[in-house]
Amino acid sequence: MASRKIRGNKVRISKTPARAQTGSLWLAGIGALSLARKRNKVLLGDLVAEGARLQAKAAAIARETRLDARAQMEGFLTPVKQRFDQQIEMAGKAVQAGVGSLLSRLGIPSKADIEDLAQRVGALSRQLKTNR
Repeated sequence: MASRKIRGNKVRISKTPARAQTGSLWLAGIGALSLARKRNKVLLGDLVAEGARLQAKAAAIARETRLDARAQMEGFLTPVKQRFDQQIEMAGKAVQAGVGSLLSRLGIPSKADIEDLAQRVGALSRQLKTNR
């Protein structure tokens, strides 16, 4: 801050302390820059190490969260899938029974009927060959 000096009837304001303060700030800035340059490698290494630590921690949290979510979904979906499979199986059996009864009413043999007939014909053919 400027100081006031009184000489005779004139007041003179001295700017020396303000210049000193400005010079001190300038020197402090240069000193800070010099220290930052000297210590930047250490600081950069510390920042990189901290970043790597935080990245690993975030990856671990994400992995745990994903595994927990998967376990919860499997716990919820397993009974639903089992019920769905049972209903599909029951519906398939109902369709087979309906088609089978419709085919028998129309006089069309089913695959099982044809296979049974083929086995019986094969057995009769073997029996005829052994009797000759």
